[in-house]
Amino acid sequence: MGYADRHDAIFTDDKRYIYRGTWLQLMRPLTLSGTITPTLVGTGLAMKTGFFSWYPFVLFLISAMLIQMTVNMFNDYFDFLHGQDEDKWQEVDSNDSRHGVSLHMNPVVAVMFILLASTLGYFLALASTMWIIPVGIVSIFAGIKYSAGKHAFASIAMGEVIAFLFLGVVVTVLAYVVQTNIMTAEIVIAGVFFGLLIASMILTNNIRDIEKDKPFRKTLAILLGRKRAIQLLKTGIVLLYVSVIFVTLSGLLSMKVLLVMLALPMGMKLLRSFQKKVNVEKEAQVMKWAALHHMAFGLLFALAVWL
Repeated sequence: MGYADRHDAIFTDDKRYIYRGTWLQLMRPLTLSGTITPTLVGTGLAMKTGFFSWYPFVLFLISAMLIQMTVNMFNDYFDFLHGQDEDKWQEVDSNDSRHGVSLHMNPVVAVMFILLASTLGYFLALASTMWIIPVGIVSIFAGIKYSAGKHAFASIAMGEVIAFLFLGVVVTVLAYVVQTNIMTAEIVIAGVFFGLLIASMILTNNIRDIEKDKPFRKTLAILLGRKRAIQLLKTGIVLLYVSVIFVTLSGLLSMKVLLVMLALPMGMKLLRSFQKKVNVEKEAQVMKWAALHHMAFGLLFALAVWL
Protein backbone atom coordinates (compact mmCIF):
# COMPACT_ATOMS: atom_id res chain seq x y z
CA MET A 1 0.00 0.00 0.00
CA GLY A 2 1.42 3.36 -1.06
CA TYR A 3 1.62 6.49 1.07
CA ALA A 4 -1.51 8.10 -0.41
CA ASP A 5 -3.53 4.87 -0.19
CA ARG A 6 -2.48 4.32 3.40
CA HIS A 7 -3.37 7.90 4.30
CA ASP A 8 -6.84 7.55 2.72
CA ALA A 9 -7.43 4.20 4.41
CA ILE A 10 -6.61 5.59 7.84
CA PHE A 11 -8.50 8.86 7.61
CA THR A 12 -11.59 7.78 5.65
CA ASP A 13 -12.35 4.40 7.23
CA ASP A 14 -12.80 5.88 10.71
CA LYS A 15 -9.84 3.94 12.05
CA ARG A 16 -8.40 5.04 15.37
CA TYR A 17 -4.84 4.59 16.53
CA ILE A 18 -3.39 5.21 19.98
CA TYR A 19 0.31 5.79 20.65
CA ARG A 20 1.89 3.20 22.94
CA GLY A 21 3.32 5.88 25.19
CA THR A 22 2.71 9.39 26.48
CA TRP A 23 2.75 12.81 24.86
CA LEU A 24 6.06 13.45 26.61
CA GLN A 25 7.62 10.33 25.10
CA LEU A 26 6.32 11.33 21.67
CA MET A 27 8.12 14.67 21.99
CA ARG A 28 11.39 12.83 22.85
CA PRO A 29 12.69 15.19 25.55
CA LEU A 30 16.11 13.50 25.64
CA THR A 31 16.76 14.68 22.07
CA LEU A 32 16.29 18.31 23.09
CA SER A 33 19.98 18.56 23.95
CA GLY A 34 20.29 18.98 20.18
CA THR A 35 18.65 22.38 20.62
CA ILE A 36 19.61 23.32 24.16
CA THR A 37 23.39 22.88 23.96
CA PRO A 38 23.99 24.86 20.74
CA THR A 39 21.74 27.60 22.16
CA LEU A 40 23.87 27.71 25.31
CA VAL A 41 27.06 27.86 23.27
CA GLY A 42 25.78 30.58 20.93
CA THR A 43 24.56 32.64 23.88
CA GLY A 44 27.80 32.10 25.79
CA LEU A 45 29.90 33.30 22.86
CA ALA A 46 27.65 36.39 22.65
CA MET A 47 28.34 37.08 26.32
CA LYS A 48 32.05 37.19 25.55
CA THR A 49 31.39 40.21 23.32
CA GLY A 50 29.49 41.95 26.13
CA PHE A 51 25.97 41.25 24.85
CA PHE A 52 23.43 39.28 26.85
CA SER A 53 19.74 39.64 27.63
CA TRP A 54 17.53 37.04 29.30
CA TYR A 55 14.48 37.99 27.24
CA PRO A 56 15.74 36.93 23.77
CA PHE A 57 17.58 33.97 25.31
CA VAL A 58 14.42 32.52 26.86
CA LEU A 59 12.25 33.29 23.82
CA PHE A 60 14.74 31.68 21.44
CA LEU A 61 15.29 28.59 23.60
CA ILE A 62 11.58 27.90 24.06
CA SER A 63 10.71 28.48 20.39
CA ALA A 64 13.63 26.31 19.23
CA MET A 65 12.58 23.47 21.54
CA LEU A 66 8.97 23.75 20.35
CA ILE A 67 10.11 23.41 16.74
CA GLN A 68 12.26 20.38 17.55
CA MET A 69 9.41 18.72 19.46
CA THR A 70 7.18 19.40 16.47
CA VAL A 71 9.69 17.74 14.16
CA ASN A 72 9.86 14.72 16.49
CA MET A 73 6.07 14.39 16.53
CA PHE A 74 5.73 14.77 12.76
CA ASN A 75 8.51 12.23 12.29
CA ASP A 76 6.57 9.52 14.15
CA TYR A 77 3.34 10.55 12.43
CA PHE A 78 4.66 10.40 8.87
CA ASP A 79 6.76 7.30 9.55
CA PHE A 80 3.53 5.53 10.47
CA LEU A 81 1.82 6.77 7.30
CA HIS A 82 4.78 5.41 5.33
CA GLY A 83 4.27 2.01 6.99
CA GLN A 84 7.12 2.21 9.50
CA ASP A 85 7.21 1.75 13.28
CA GLU A 86 3.69 0.32 13.35
CA ASP A 87 4.49 -1.31 16.70
CA LYS A 88 4.42 2.17 18.30
CA TRP A 89 0.70 2.53 17.56
CA GLN A 90 -2.27 0.41 18.58
CA GLU A 91 -5.43 0.20 16.49
CA VAL A 92 -8.58 0.46 18.58
CA ASP A 93 -12.28 0.47 17.78
CA SER A 94 -13.72 3.88 16.92
CA ASN A 95 -16.11 3.50 19.83
CA ASP A 96 -13.35 2.61 22.28
CA SER A 97 -13.39 5.10 25.15
CA ARG A 98 -9.74 4.66 26.08
CA HIS A 99 -7.78 7.88 26.24
CA GLY A 100 -4.26 8.30 24.90
CA VAL A 101 -2.19 9.99 22.26
CA SER A 102 -4.36 9.77 19.17
CA LEU A 103 -2.75 9.58 15.74
CA HIS A 104 -5.34 12.07 14.51
CA MET A 105 -4.43 14.55 17.25
CA ASN A 106 -0.68 14.30 16.65
CA PRO A 107 -0.55 16.80 13.74
CA VAL A 108 -3.06 19.08 15.50
CA VAL A 109 -0.84 19.44 18.56
CA ALA A 110 2.23 19.77 16.32
CA VAL A 111 0.62 22.66 14.44
CA MET A 112 -0.28 24.32 17.75
CA PHE A 113 3.39 24.10 18.73
CA ILE A 114 4.38 25.69 15.41
CA LEU A 115 1.92 28.56 15.96
CA LEU A 116 3.24 29.12 19.49
CA ALA A 117 6.86 29.01 18.27
CA SER A 118 5.98 31.45 15.48
CA THR A 119 4.38 33.85 17.95
CA LEU A 120 7.42 33.74 20.21
CA GLY A 121 9.61 34.17 17.13
CA TYR A 122 7.74 37.33 16.18
CA PHE A 123 8.37 38.92 19.60
CA LEU A 124 11.96 37.71 19.39
CA ALA A 125 12.35 39.47 16.04
CA LEU A 126 11.01 42.70 17.53
CA ALA A 127 13.59 42.43 20.30
CA SER A 128 16.53 41.53 18.05
CA THR A 129 16.45 41.40 14.24
CA MET A 130 13.74 40.86 11.65
CA TRP A 131 16.01 38.33 9.92
CA ILE A 132 14.70 35.88 12.50
CA ILE A 133 11.36 35.73 10.67
CA PRO A 134 12.46 34.45 7.21
CA VAL A 135 15.08 32.15 8.74
CA GLY A 136 12.46 30.81 11.15
CA ILE A 137 9.98 30.18 8.34
CA VAL A 138 12.58 28.26 6.32
CA SER A 139 13.59 26.29 9.43
CA ILE A 140 9.99 25.29 10.18
CA PHE A 141 9.45 24.26 6.55
CA ALA A 142 12.64 22.17 6.60
CA GLY A 143 11.60 20.55 9.88
CA ILE A 144 8.20 19.51 8.51
CA LYS A 145 9.54 18.48 5.11
CA TYR A 146 12.16 16.34 6.86
CA SER A 147 9.57 13.58 7.21
CA ALA A 148 6.43 14.83 5.44
CA GLY A 149 5.31 13.72 2.02
CA LYS A 150 6.43 11.19 -0.54
CA HIS A 151 9.72 12.99 -1.18
CA ALA A 152 10.58 13.90 2.41
CA PHE A 153 14.19 14.97 3.01
CA ALA A 154 14.74 11.88 5.14
CA SER A 155 13.60 9.72 2.21
CA ILE A 156 15.92 11.19 -0.41
CA ALA A 157 19.25 10.94 1.44
CA MET A 158 19.08 14.54 2.67
CA GLY A 159 18.53 13.87 6.37
CA GLU A 160 22.13 14.44 7.41
CA VAL A 161 22.44 17.63 5.34
CA ILE A 162 19.23 19.17 6.74
CA ALA A 163 20.24 18.29 10.30
CA PHE A 164 23.73 19.72 9.74
CA LEU A 165 22.30 23.02 8.52
CA PHE A 166 19.32 23.59 10.80
CA LEU A 167 20.06 21.66 14.01
CA GLY A 168 23.73 22.53 13.80
CA VAL A 169 24.72 25.76 12.08
CA VAL A 170 21.42 27.70 12.10
CA VAL A 171 20.40 27.16 15.71
CA THR A 172 23.90 27.96 17.01
CA VAL A 173 24.33 31.07 14.88
CA LEU A 174 20.83 32.39 15.60
CA ALA A 175 21.33 32.02 19.36
CA TYR A 176 24.32 34.37 18.92
CA VAL A 177 22.66 36.75 16.46
CA VAL A 178 19.57 37.42 18.62
CA GLN A 179 21.95 38.73 21.28
CA THR A 180 24.48 40.64 19.16
CA ASN A 181 22.77 41.32 15.78
CA ILE A 182 26.05 40.39 14.10
CA MET A 183 27.64 37.19 12.80
CA THR A 184 31.31 36.23 13.22
CA ALA A 185 33.63 33.48 12.03
CA GLU A 186 33.79 32.23 15.62
CA ILE A 187 30.08 31.48 15.84
CA VAL A 188 29.98 29.90 12.38
CA ILE A 189 32.80 27.54 13.39
CA ALA A 190 30.87 26.60 16.53
CA GLY A 191 27.81 25.97 14.36
CA VAL A 192 29.79 23.67 12.08
CA PHE A 193 30.92 21.66 15.12
CA PHE A 194 27.30 21.12 16.14
CA GLY A 195 26.41 20.39 12.53
CA LEU A 196 28.96 17.57 12.37
CA LEU A 197 27.72 16.32 15.72
CA ILE A 198 24.01 16.14 14.83
CA ALA A 199 24.77 14.76 11.35
CA SER A 200 26.67 11.91 13.01
CA MET A 201 23.55 11.15 15.08
CA ILE A 202 21.32 11.02 12.01
CA LEU A 203 23.82 8.87 10.12
CA THR A 204 24.11 6.52 13.13
CA ASN A 205 20.34 6.09 13.16
CA ASN A 206 20.24 5.47 9.41
CA ILE A 207 23.04 2.89 9.55
CA ARG A 208 21.21 1.04 12.30
CA ASP A 209 17.94 1.12 10.33
CA ILE A 210 19.27 0.19 6.88
CA GLU A 211 17.25 -3.01 6.59
CA LYS A 212 14.13 -1.46 8.11
CA ASP A 213 14.31 1.59 5.82
CA LYS A 214 14.95 -0.18 2.52
CA PRO A 215 11.27 -0.77 1.63
CA PHE A 216 10.25 2.81 2.43
CA ARG A 217 13.05 5.31 1.76
CA LYS A 218 16.53 5.88 0.38
CA THR A 219 18.78 7.19 3.13
CA LEU A 220 22.41 8.14 2.72
CA ALA A 221 23.38 4.95 4.55
CA ILE A 222 21.43 2.86 2.03
CA LEU A 223 22.94 4.68 -0.97
CA LEU A 224 26.49 4.32 0.35
CA GLY A 225 26.08 0.83 1.74
CA ARG A 226 26.76 -0.17 5.32
CA LYS A 227 30.55 -0.33 5.09
CA ARG A 228 31.01 3.05 3.43
CA ALA A 229 28.42 4.67 5.68
CA ILE A 230 30.35 3.50 8.76
CA GLN A 231 33.54 4.88 7.22
CA LEU A 232 31.79 8.21 6.66
CA LEU A 233 30.63 8.22 10.30
CA LYS A 234 34.19 7.58 11.47
CA THR A 235 35.50 10.34 9.21
CA GLY A 236 32.93 12.81 10.52
CA ILE A 237 33.75 12.17 14.17
CA VAL A 238 37.51 12.29 13.57
CA LEU A 239 37.08 15.51 11.58
CA LEU A 240 35.08 17.01 14.45
CA TYR A 241 37.81 16.50 17.04
CA VAL A 242 40.68 17.35 14.71
CA SER A 243 38.89 20.60 13.85
CA VAL A 244 38.43 21.43 17.54
CA ILE A 245 42.14 21.01 18.14
CA PHE A 246 43.04 23.07 15.09
CA VAL A 247 40.75 26.04 15.79
CA THR A 248 41.74 26.24 19.45
CA LEU A 249 45.47 26.04 18.79
CA SER A 250 45.10 28.65 16.06
CA GLY A 251 43.33 30.99 18.48
CA LEU A 252 39.98 31.07 16.68
CA LEU A 253 38.33 29.67 19.80
CA SER A 254 39.40 29.70 23.45
CA MET A 255 41.69 26.91 24.65
CA LYS A 256 38.99 26.09 27.19
CA VAL A 257 37.01 24.55 24.31
CA LEU A 258 39.45 21.64 24.45
CA LEU A 259 37.26 20.45 27.33
CA VAL A 260 35.12 18.78 24.66
CA MET A 261 37.91 16.23 24.20
CA LEU A 262 36.52 14.58 27.33
CA ALA A 263 33.59 13.45 25.17
CA LEU A 264 35.90 11.60 22.75
CA PRO A 265 35.66 8.25 24.61
CA MET A 266 31.89 8.28 24.01
CA GLY A 267 32.51 8.94 20.33
CA MET A 268 34.90 5.99 20.23
CA LYS A 269 32.34 3.84 22.06
CA LEU A 270 29.82 4.75 19.38
CA LEU A 271 32.17 3.70 16.59
CA ARG A 272 33.06 0.44 18.34
CA SER A 273 29.35 -0.37 18.42
CA PHE A 274 29.56 -0.95 14.66
CA GLN A 275 32.37 -3.49 14.79
CA LYS A 276 31.73 -6.66 12.82
CA LYS A 277 31.77 -8.93 15.87
CA VAL A 278 29.22 -6.89 17.81
CA ASN A 279 25.90 -8.72 18.19
CA VAL A 280 22.61 -7.30 16.93
CA GLU A 281 21.27 -6.49 20.41
CA LYS A 282 24.33 -4.41 21.24
CA GLU A 283 24.21 -2.63 17.89
CA ALA A 284 20.63 -1.64 18.69
CA GLN A 285 22.06 0.53 21.47
CA VAL A 286 24.09 2.70 19.13
CA MET A 287 21.59 5.55 19.28
CA LYS A 288 22.04 5.69 23.04
CA TRP A 289 25.77 6.28 22.57
CA ALA A 290 25.15 8.77 19.76
CA ALA A 291 22.79 10.75 22.01
CA LEU A 292 25.16 10.60 24.98
CA HIS A 293 28.05 11.68 22.76
CA HIS A 294 26.07 14.68 21.48
CA MET A 295 24.97 15.64 24.99
CA ALA A 296 28.45 15.29 26.51
CA PHE A 297 30.15 17.25 23.72
CA GLY A 298 27.50 19.97 23.79
CA LEU A 299 27.49 20.42 27.56
CA LEU A 300 31.29 20.47 27.76
CA PHE A 301 31.39 23.01 24.93
CA ALA A 302 28.80 25.15 26.73
CA LEU A 303 30.73 24.86 30.01
CA ALA A 304 33.94 25.93 28.31
CA VAL A 305 32.25 28.97 26.77
CA TRP A 306 30.36 30.03 29.89
CA LEU A 307 33.35 29.73 32.22
